[in-house]
Amino acid sequence: MEVYYQGTDITDSVQVKSCIVRDNGGGRSDSLAIEFDNASSWHSWRAEEDNQIEITHNGYDSGIMYVNRITPENDVYTIIASSLPCKAREKGYRSFYKKSIEEIMRQCAMESNMDFSIYGIDEKIIIPYIERDNEGCAAFLDRLLVLEGATLKCVNGKYSAIGITYAQEREAIQTVTLEATQEGINYMQNGTVYKGVKIITPYGSGSAKDDNVPENHIWYTACGKIPAKSNIQASRWARGKLLDLNRKCEKLVMQTEFNPGLTALIRIDVDSSTKTAGQWLIQDVEHDLINLKTTATMHRCIWSIN
Repeated sequence: MEVYYQGTDITDSVQVKSCIVRDNGGGRSDSLAIEFDNASSWHSWRAEEDNQIEITHNGYDSGIMYVNRITPENDVYTIIASSLPCKAREKGYRSFYKKSIEEIMRQCAMESNMDFSIYGIDEKIIIPYIERDNEGCAAFLDRLLVLEGATLKCVNGKYSAIGITYAQEREAIQTVTLEATQEGINYMQNGTVYKGVKIITPYGSGSAKDDNVPENHIWYTACGKIPAKSNIQASRWARGKLLDLNRKCEKLVMQTEFNPGLTALIRIDVDSSTKTAGQWLIQDVEHDLINLKTTATMHRCIWSIN
């Protein structure tokens, strides 16, 4: 394992006790929790909030992380870091009037001292009006992108908008065969599976439904909670909301030996005689770089929203 602090390789100067890197989708920043023995040796590095730290190991790269918290205790030095600099987490207010998704992301990236990219959604779609309401830029962008059927990935100094359908349609990185009693596998069903979503506002209304859900399942109705300004926008946002709600109702957690190829928002196909069979999109991944274990949490791919 290599440790880089403020661009300098300090591997030979530190003793790593534990190191957990979390690669998150769904609007949450990636995170790093790393512990060092011999806390006194860190005084020479003058560690401060928002300093950059990066971990690499056998082809894996955490990307640049920004220090959030530093805790020296009992000769153990703990650093908690995330892929968002402090500026990106600052809460604030801003109104966007007749701006495209691209323009909104550019503004938020500029305020956060970050770059941005957009994959799998129409970046030129105009949002008639939306407010950033006492939120950090990342939280605001993810709230908007979920309604557009996408999610926000924050990594290496960049906001990336990634369409969920786009991510699901990419070729699976691997096919996994799972047995009914296999260790390290946990399958869960939770939450309400909705037949559809209705969005109703004074300016427009629209709906979407999941063709794979029985007609007797309940609908999610948002009256005035989602600020659509036209029927077209309400229908589009209903599809995004329904996709977000229903795909999270099934979860598959898989623990393996360290696997740097498992990353958030890539597809895994599962061959099994159990309920786990099918196509899954990784939501987040935890890499334990000391015990060399990888844990991936996935949601089932959904293709049936109309």
